Amino acid sequence: MDMSVFEFYDKLEQPAKDFLKMRLHPVEAPADTLLFNQGDVCDSVLFLTSGEIKLTKQTEDNQEELLYTLQAGKQCIVNTASTLSQTPAIATATSTTDITGYILDMYSLQDLTKRSEPYMNYIFSIYTLDCKN
Repeated sequence: MDMSVFEFYDKLEQPAKDFLKMRLHPVEAPADTLLFNQGDVCDSVLFLTSGEIKLTKQTEDNQEELLYTLQAGKQCIVNTASTLSQTPAIATATSTTDITGYILDMYSLQDLTKRSEPYMNYIFSIYTLDCKN
């Protein structure tokens, strides 16, 4: 498991790193894979280690609006918020390139957020999202 691309990883306590090592599941997908739809309730979070994902929103007049692109080493705020709150995702996520990463289920994500202050701080920091990225 290589999470070194994530800025928060080096700040994690050893028990949190051990927890992730036991709970993360590797995943890969080709370009143009639909990861979740606007309106879906996510049940896990993707830690993207390579590739790129676009987040789009369907407007009222059925136009697709690009919210942002997600690069390796970043965590998707839409995916994270939907997973933690168990509310519908406000956007659709699609891979624009082949991707690799790790999946963490909802219960493990909640547990990690409660147990690890550095990870909780990271989660709050992604809420300062710059949609011009």
